[in-house]
Amino acid sequence: MTHSFVGRIAAALLAAAFLALPGELAAQSAATTGVIRGTVSDGAGAPLVGATATLRNTATNVTRTVQSNVAGVFVAPLLPLGSYEVRVRAVGHRPVEQKGISVTVGSTVALSFKLERAATELQAVTISATQDAQVDPSRTTVAASLGASAIKALPNNGRNFLALTTLTPNVAVAQGPDGDVLSIAGQRGIHNNVSVDGADFNNPFFGEQRGGQRPAFTFNLDAVQEMVVTAQGANAEFGRSSGGFVNVITKSGTNTRSGSLHYFGKSSALSGDLKGNGVTLKPDFAQHQFGFTLGGPIKQDKAWYFVAYDQQAFSETKQTDRGSSPAFSKLKAWTDTAYGGALRGDFGPTDRTNDAQVLMLKLDYKVSDRTNASLKYNF
Repeated sequence: MTHSFVGRIAAALLAAAFLALPGELAAQSAATTGVIRGTVSDGAGAPLVGATATLRNTATNVTRTVQSNVAGVFVAPLLPLGSYEVRVRAVGHRPVEQKGISVTVGSTVALSFKLERAATELQAVTISATQDAQVDPSRTTVAASLGASAIKALPNNGRNFLALTTLTPNVAVAQGPDGDVLSIAGQRGIHNNVSVDGADFNNPFFGEQRGGQRPAFTFNLDAVQEMVVTAQGANAEFGRSSGGFVNVITKSGTNTRSGSLHYFGKSSALSGDLKGNGVTLKPDFAQHQFGFTLGGPIKQDKAWYFVAYDQQAFSETKQTDRGSSPAFSKLKAWTDTAYGGALRGDFGPTDRTNDAQVLMLKLDYKVSDRTNASLKYNF
């Protein structure tokens, strides 16, 4: 199967999936993208009308072109997350470029461009932008963002992405009907809303993530690009929740092929024996967790893939040894004979496992300069 043939198949699947998407998903896209807003003025500070701003995602080379209005303002909404370069040009003026513009989920990045007059075409002026913490005075929500660097660097026992939400304000772990649940701003876990890539990821009965707290994890932690926890005051588009809103964005492939490997293990050799009442127990804490991510281009600047796999292997045998006593011997003798022997062996060794396997496949396709399609399968 040739490289170009694979690209055509992926493009056809993504285009078909995009056309089949319900219209309501358009409203959800604001939860997975960001905005760049800029003002353009001339050397005297007057607004420049009709200036052309070209925004380029440095990871995928996808570009967006917009123009400034009568107030010298341009807006590029619904931008895929990532790092951007913004170049602004106007007739009779020297072009200006800003690099290193980071677009995060739900953010509005405000930029300012001042274009000096130029009689002839001159080389562009490049500005390396350094962004401080963004403060949006128009936003009333109380939200905390965890970027890829925090998700990658912070330790996480079990590698469940929801465990990182407890690092944000107003989030705690409480006992729920199906195990531990998140309590955000004092609300019950069932009142939370978990979204992954703009799609519903809730357990409709108990609350929390899809599958509740029984799965060890639902996808590879290294597949998370960014996570935002809104404790209160979420916008109406997120809806349905009197508790908090957890918005997770997963990674996508880029023009550069890259990946990761991970292994975490626990060994019983590091644990001591448990002694008491003349009995010595040897707990088995052995556990292995391993996986990988891989992403790259199907077709440069047009289509990309991303794969993430994670597996956990854990098993132990309980009740391998019991202390002897007349009462226990009498109970065991009764269960071995009662009800026609239906309970025979119930006090024997019990095998317990906590194995898990998850796989995520994501395909992204650039339909046009203003439209992107994304297809994801999560097992």
